[in-house]
Amino acid sequence: MKQLFISDLHLKDLNTLTTQAFFAFLDQKAALADELYILGDFFEYWIGDDAISELSHNVATHLKNLKEKHKTDLYFMVGNRDFLVGKSYCEQAGMRLIEEPYKLPGTSILLCHGDAECTTDTEYQKVRQVLRSPQWQQDFLNKTLEERTAFAEQARAQSKEHQAGYELTDLNDDAVNALLEANQADVLIHGHTHKPGIRAVAEQGHKRVTLSDWDHEIWYAEIKDSGTPELCQFTHIT
Repeated sequence: MKQLFISDLHLKDLNTLTTQAFFAFLDQKAALADELYILGDFFEYWIGDDAISELSHNVATHLKNLKEKHKTDLYFMVGNRDFLVGKSYCEQAGMRLIEEPYKLPGTSILLCHGDAECTTDTEYQKVRQVLRSPQWQQDFLNKTLEERTAFAEQARAQSKEHQAGYELTDLNDDAVNALLEANQADVLIHGHTHKPGIRAVAEQGHKRVTLSDWDHEIWYAEIKDSGTPELCQFTHIT
């Protein structure tokens, strides 16, 4: 049994290096795995399953081919950028949509995107609470595609301006410990912070495995035969 974990690709366009690296990863790594878990911020933004683009269609086709040809089971968890990805698109791509947090069956390993545990960023948590509310999401999805696209583009521009010289807040140890203890787990695999590494969590002896973004170096987590998660580097071979 081989399980792979990735996050934070922030796919924007079909012809970017990141998208091509992802397709190569599917062919060279995921095709040899039993399971692939995508832990959020897969797309730069998502305005609804009805807004299919050339990028999202091609990504879904590649994923569905992976599942059908190589029998790799696919799992998807939303992030803070693509939290509106729903069951319709996941079914099109051959993925199972999983809720956060998700405990790997028969293990003490927990999966999440990671932004909910950045509790010291109180302003972000207030915004997150609004965006994740069913009422806000329903109101947003009732808007036209043009209105939703304009909102997403404005939010992207504001995010880039806000993040100039800004470093993402890291996960809070107390929040991580509470999450792991509530789910009877010892290890957390997550993304969001773009700081790949395996770190001890203060006091409780827990560990967290942080995945990377795909802007520069590409790191993914791998578990073989229910063993310990390891971070591995992927080099895009063209």
